[in-house]
Amino acid sequence: MKSVLTRTPKTVHIDADAIPAHQSDAMCRTLIGCINRMFEDPAVQADFERWKKERQKRR
Repeated sequence: MKSVLTRTPKTVHIDADAIPAHQSDAMCRTLIGCINRMFEDPAVQADFERWKKERQKRR
């Protein structure tokens, strides 16, 4: 179970250590699947490549 410490309209603080491993694993599997599907879109891939180039310039 997640532990919400404070909540305002702009922020939510979650104690990730309070999330049991099996729930964390399940959430991560879901998130990874969603990200993989998102990156199948060529527009998303192009945006990511642009972001990587901009990030490299700032280093």
